[in-house]
Amino acid sequence: MTLFFHSCRPEHVYGCFFGAACISRVFLDLTRICPVVTKAVYPLHAMTKPPQAALIAFGGNLGDPIVTLRRALPMIEEVVGHVAKLSSLYETKALTLRGEVHANYINAVLEVSTTREPEEILADLLRIEHELGRDRSPDKRWEPRTIDLDLLFVGSRVMNTPSLQLPHPELFKRDFVVEPLAEIAGAFTHPLLGKTMRELQRELAESGSQRFVMRIFPFES
Repeated sequence: MTLFFHSCRPEHVYGCFFGAACISRVFLDLTRICPVVTKAVYPLHAMTKPPQAALIAFGGNLGDPIVTLRRALPMIEEVVGHVAKLSSLYETKALTLRGEVHANYINAVLEVSTTREPEEILADLLRIEHELGRDRSPDKRWEPRTIDLDLLFVGSRVMNTPSLQLPHPELFKRDFVVEPLAEIAGAFTHPLLGKTMRELQRELAESGSQRFVMRIFPFES
């Protein structure tokens, strides 16, 4: 490589770098629109960036949520990154808009080591939800669902776009999210609130807010 650059004129070297940058840009654009290219390029792209922890909430109350979680985990591993931690399972009363009675949810939180950008992770999770039967029509927002995958944190990133807010704006109000977060990432500090997950768990418990968690049990793969 050293001999090559010594033998090249400066404008040729610049052209090599410019061409490589263009090719990289094309690959990244393709991964956003084509899942097949994503699967092929992801291992190469991942080598160039340090991994960070993405914390993702799982929930479901339609069909068999535990079976759905088992199906979702390898799909997440394939496109998002290595599932480093998985919380216990939390059986939870359904949060409804007008007090309707729905089947209980199974909730959990997983930590994924990833080099993907937040928008890419969100697109991956929405695609996985769709493949596992989730209907995200506006009129189905408060209806039972096969699977819900919410992106809670990506490291300490803070974002506020029309499609994505990080950290997730409602997570600290919900025991079925805060408790599994405290279980697997208790020392992690909320980048806006400046409090650890354990501190948020304690504050929520002391606030007298409605409790949704009914039962906690281990996940058996």
